[in-house]
Amino acid sequence: MKHAVLLQNQNKRLTMPFWMLVCFAMFNVWQMGFIYFMGPSLVLDGCTPLPIDMDNVTTLIAAGYVLAIILIIVLPHVVVWAARITAAVALVTVVGLFLPLPASALAMLLYLQTFCCCFMISFETFIIAHLFTERSAIVHLTLGYSVSLVIIAVVQNDLYPVSFPVFRDLTLVMLVMLLVFFFRLPASRDSCPELAGKKHGLRVPKTLFAGIFLYSFVADMMMLAGPASVAEVPNGVFLTYLADAVGAVILYLIYRKGNIHPLSAVSVFMALSVVGFLMLFASEYVPWFAHPACVLIGFGFLPCQMMGLYGLMMMKSYPSRYIVPGIMGMALVTVLVHSALVEALRTMPNMLYLAYLAITVVSVLIYWHLSPYLVYAFQKKVAAESSAEEGCVVEISVSEAVIAADPRLSQLTARELEVLELVGGGYSNRDIADILVISQHTVNDYTKKIYRKLEVHSRHAAAQVINRYH
Repeated sequence: MKHAVLLQNQNKRLTMPFWMLVCFAMFNVWQMGFIYFMGPSLVLDGCTPLPIDMDNVTTLIAAGYVLAIILIIVLPHVVVWAARITAAVALVTVVGLFLPLPASALAMLLYLQTFCCCFMISFETFIIAHLFTERSAIVHLTLGYSVSLVIIAVVQNDLYPVSFPVFRDLTLVMLVMLLVFFFRLPASRDSCPELAGKKHGLRVPKTLFAGIFLYSFVADMMMLAGPASVAEVPNGVFLTYLADAVGAVILYLIYRKGNIHPLSAVSVFMALSVVGFLMLFASEYVPWFAHPACVLIGFGFLPCQMMGLYGLMMMKSYPSRYIVPGIMGMALVTVLVHSALVEALRTMPNMLYLAYLAITVVSVLIYWHLSPYLVYAFQKKVAAESSAEEGCVVEISVSEAVIAADPRLSQLTARELEVLELVGGGYSNRDIADILVISQHTVNDYTKKIYRKLEVHSRHAAAQVINRYH
C-alpha cells in the first residue's frame, strides 16, 4: 500500500493556474538575460555594459549556489520566504539601476543582482519538486517555459539588439511578477512535505536516484554547451532558444493530445541535438549547416530543462532533503567544468564542438538507460514500498488490462509481478528483499525467472516491458 508519508505529501501538492506558472517562468528570462549581459562566463559573446570583473562574477555564482544548497538542507521550510526576500532585494537593485549613480555603484548593483539570481536558481527546482503536482510541473516546464524562451530569444537576437536599459525595464516587470508568484505560494511549515527518515521505513530506489544524479551532470553540461557553441553563428542563439520554445509547445501537445508522457518523448529531442552538434561541426566545411544545427540543438534543450520534474519524481518516491541539493550541486560542478573546458578550447572551436558532441551522446545513452524507470515511476498508481515493522504490504498495481496487453506478463506469478513492479521502480535486489521481507538470494531467483518468462536479459529491458504496457 502507499506509504502514509507519501500520501500526505501528495495531498499537499499544488495545482497552479497557468498565469502563475507564467509569472514563475520569468525567472528563466531573468537568469538567462543576466548571463547574456554579464559577460563571457557562460556565453562566448557577452555584452557587459559596465566594467565587470569576471572573477567576482564567478565567485558570486559559486556563493549563490552553495548558500542556497546549505539553506535547503538545513532549513527547507523557509525556502519560500527566502525566495520572497531575495526577489525583493533584486527588485530594489534594479530600481537602483535607474538612478544616476557612479559606474562603480552600478557595478555593485549588478553584482548583487547576479548573486540574487544564482541564489534563487536552486529555489526553482525546490518549489517544483516539493510543492507542485505533476501536471503543474509539466505545464510550467513546457508552456510556461515556452513563453519565457521566446522572450529570451528576443533578448539575445542579433538583428535588432536589445539594449541594456530595455532589459533593465523588462527585469523590473519580471521581478514584480516573480514576487506575485512567491507571495501566492503557501509559506508555512505545514505546507512543506514531510521528509523521510529511518522511522518511516521507506527505501531509496538507488538505481533511479543514481541515474538521475548522473544524468543531471551531463544534462547541465548540455545546457551550457548549447549557448556557448551556437554563439558564434549569426543569430544562432536566437534560433536555438526559439526552437526550444517551439519544442516545448510540441512536447505539451504530445502530452495532452497524444497521451504520451514528456519523459517518454524527450529522448527523440535528445537524438536531434546529437545531429545538431554533428551539423555544427560539419558547418566548418558546409556553412549552410550552421542554422539548421542551431535549431536541432535548441530541441535538445528540452530534456535538460526537466530537472524540476526529475526532482519531483524522486521526492514522490523518497522525500529527502538532499534531492534538490544533489541536483544543484551537480549543476555547480558543471558550471566550473564547462568554464574550464571553454577556456582550454576557446581557440579550437572544432575540438570544442567535438567535446560537446561527446557529452550529448553520453547523455543520450544515460537517459536511454534511465527512461524506463523515470516514466514508470510517474505512471505507477501505487508506491510499492513499506516496512515490515509497520505491517504494510506491497500492493500490485499491474491491472488485468495491463497484463492482457502483453501475454508474457500473464505468465508471471503474483510474487513475480511484485518483484517486477519494484524493478521498474528502480530498486536494487537488496532493497527489494528488504521491502518484501525475503532473502536477496530469493529475489535473485525471482528476477531470473522474470527474465526468462519475459524473454529479456537485463533489469533495463524488464523495466521497459512493464513500462510499455502500464
